[in-house]
Amino acid sequence: MGLITVKELQALTERQNGQRISMGESLYGLVRAGQDGAISVHVAWRYKIHGKVRQVAIGTWKESGGKSLKEIREIKNRLATERADGKDPITEKEADRLKKQADQIEAKQIQITRLQELAAKDTRITVKGLFELWQHTDLRKRQDGGSEALRAFERDVFPVIGDVAAADVTKAHIQLIIDTMLSRGVKRMTERVFSDLRQLFGFALDRDHIEVDPTARIKKHKIGGSVERNRVLSEAELVEFFKMLPSSGLTESSQNALLITLSTGSRIGETLKAHWHHVDLQRRKWTQPELSAAGRFTKNGKRHVIHLNDLALGAFEALHRNSGATPWVFPNTRLNGPVDLKAVSKQVADRQRRDSERMRGRTKQTNALALAGGKWTPHDLRRTGATLMADLGVLSEVIDRCLNHTEQNKLVRIYQQAKYEAPMREAWQRLGDRLALLTNKPGNVVTLARGA
Repeated sequence: MGLITVKELQALTERQNGQRISMGESLYGLVRAGQDGAISVHVAWRYKIHGKVRQVAIGTWKESGGKSLKEIREIKNRLATERADGKDPITEKEADRLKKQADQIEAKQIQITRLQELAAKDTRITVKGLFELWQHTDLRKRQDGGSEALRAFERDVFPVIGDVAAADVTKAHIQLIIDTMLSRGVKRMTERVFSDLRQLFGFALDRDHIEVDPTARIKKHKIGGSVERNRVLSEAELVEFFKMLPSSGLTESSQNALLITLSTGSRIGETLKAHWHHVDLQRRKWTQPELSAAGRFTKNGKRHVIHLNDLALGAFEALHRNSGATPWVFPNTRLNGPVDLKAVSKQVADRQRRDSERMRGRTKQTNALALAGGKWTPHDLRRTGATLMADLGVLSEVIDRCLNHTEQNKLVRIYQQAKYEAPMREAWQRLGDRLALLTNKPGNVVTLARGA
């Protein structure tokens, strides 16, 4: 057969699909018909070397988007020239491939070496430079974008160690910052700055910018610590709480998180990590597992089963209507995990500020959750629920188990779990019944008075 022409190629139809055709000059093609009816021809050139016939792929002819017949013949002519010079086109092609691969590996190694050199320089990063890196990666995830931390560091940290290499910062430097701030009488601000310093140097340690964390040996109680909270909302305050909550500006999910914490005694972090797989609405049970793929669900890592009273069940049912299609009871915006465990606490704090204390970009409803007894936190609701149980006659050891204050001895713990299951269910039910009365307090319900 003579040389094939473009018109002959264009005349091929789906009926020739799978056929092999001779194209002249030892060129052969395999006809393929696409789903859209477009015809393509995979072309190969056959040649002899050392008495053996070999075949090398040339390319694919296609009327649109493939190699032209002219290009295919030019490639074939080049390979034929190499063959005439005693070279094997297939061997040459493989050699080219290996050379390109070697070049890529060499280029990658050069890039790795360059990055290692840059990393070595970065290990001498200053505290100010380290803060900027932290701000662009982790700190910007905070609700205020890290602006509050930046202001505090500019005022109290950078003047002392801003230009010092992070690797050269010592415990003495950190202690100087703490002592200077405490001398101004700003204990709470000192604690915040120290907390941020610990996070900053933990970040540096993880990235090998430093070998020793200068904050590691400074304990919180050394800078005054925090006074243990004992805030318990009175029943009169709970009545106001239930009235204020719907108009507080909190999202429905945040409101239900607070109701669950109050009515079950669960910690707010444990509440926000709840997984629908562990909530049985039919059996009115919420199991906080000992361990899971997501890590610890409870503070002490011990399995805890909560009986859902009417208030808790209603909150879970309301949440299920919105997030039941996701694994998480309180999913984040990406639906790949729970919300920030500090989100609700921050929202509650924002609604108990003076107007002058309102933070930029946060709610304007600064008094929406302010109660007569002073500022409160979600954790105080847990304490309030436990106190209500005591007021309702629940034994202290039963309350401890409702709060998941468990026995460390495993055998004793298993025995006690069975022993206290019924009393715990009754305790949660009593709490739920009392909260239900306070939610819509009729005139004949007398709130219990409690000493300060």
